[in-house]
Amino acid sequence: MLDRLDRLRAAAATALVAAVVGVPLVAPAGPAAAAPTGPCPQQTVQDGTRGARAVFIGTVEESTREDRTGGQRGATFDHVVTVSRVYRGSLTSDARVRTDITPGQCSLGRLTTGEEYVFMVVGDGNPWVAVGTSGTAPATARLVAQVERLLGAGDPAVAPTPEAAEITRVADAEPRSFSRLAAPGFALVLLGLLGLVVVRGLGSRR
Repeated sequence: MLDRLDRLRAAAATALVAAVVGVPLVAPAGPAAAAPTGPCPQQTVQDGTRGARAVFIGTVEESTREDRTGGQRGATFDHVVTVSRVYRGSLTSDARVRTDITPGQCSLGRLTTGEEYVFMVVGDGNPWVAVGTSGTAPATARLVAQVERLLGAGDPAVAPTPEAAEITRVADAEPRSFSRLAAPGFALVLLGLLGLVVVRGLGSRR
């Protein structure tokens, strides 16, 4: 993934140079699912970054669909995303992004598994939300160059911190000493020895 990102950033740098000298660039076509469906208003990358709470590059690992209920048309999609670079927002290398598809409205639909995207999202991260007008799109060299021109080079995503195990202490509980644990056994042994002495004494009298 790092090699892929390095190549992408190198291409982004080339795109910036080409844009300065006026050389036209041909961006590779993204998958059909990446293009917003329905009527969408014209929007620039600057509009997308301005309205986003988080901006990052990530690869879609898997997705699940949930159809709307109550007579509503369309569906929502929850995507598991591995984040490689963060331009804005507080998040780790693990993220969840929700999109939707609504007939007749501007929406992203299901994103393509294995595809790398520039995500421009809102929400609190549980999950992040990318609507059709968010600016979320495949991570082409041209798009990355535009984002980095607006937000800087960004930072590599960091792995989430593993949760530490918690030990709950029972109130007023003290560990029992070995002598206290062994006392009942010693008592039983002592009673057995006394009983044996008594039986032997009775036998000798007879």
